[in-house]
Amino acid sequence: MKTKLFALIFGAILFASCQQREMKISRSDFSVVTKMTDFSPAYIIKDEHGKVEIKKNSLIGNTHWVLSVDRDLTLNEVAPFLHELTEKKHKVGGMHEDTKDIYFVYSDTVHKQNAYVKVPFKTIDVEVPSPPKKESLNYFNVMVESYPNFKKSVSEFLEKNDNEIKLHITFDKNISTEDFVNILVEIQKQNLNNRIDSFTSFL
Repeated sequence: MKTKLFALIFGAILFASCQQREMKISRSDFSVVTKMTDFSPAYIIKDEHGKVEIKKNSLIGNTHWVLSVDRDLTLNEVAPFLHELTEKKHKVGGMHEDTKDIYFVYSDTVHKQNAYVKVPFKTIDVEVPSPPKKESLNYFNVMVESYPNFKKSVSEFLEKNDNEIKLHITFDKNISTEDFVNILVEIQKQNLNNRIDSFTSFL
């Protein structure tokens, strides 16, 4: 009986590890965070039938949620899940405030290690027909269609050198997850976390 139980447990662990090895996570050349504690994992994958799904049974409240996402998926495919997760993590008016964040895990190919980058957005809207109108004096609005496009917009934003202005980002839903992760990494590299509007849209 013990032998059968051990074989069952070992088989389950082997199956899970194989699934993780097959997932192609995003790549970057910079490590934002290299160690993660007090976290629970979730996986966004495309199954053998081509359907995108999320495995989130292990998510625990008031822990950091670490997302492993196939890098070839587009924001259009993962947006509903990101919307759902941010709504749950950052909901207002709950009995207990969740003080933790949502992270993506990715591979730093230069330093040959996995790293983590925070999602700075508390609200992700996937239904609005156009970018929300913001007062131009308070917000620098950009529509991001690629990672290089975002880097150019950030340079223009930083040239203004006005700490009162926030960067409001709207994402094209055709962007790959890998581009999205590299944009999140760039936000941290440029120390923009506190200057990003916590609301974003995927259009």
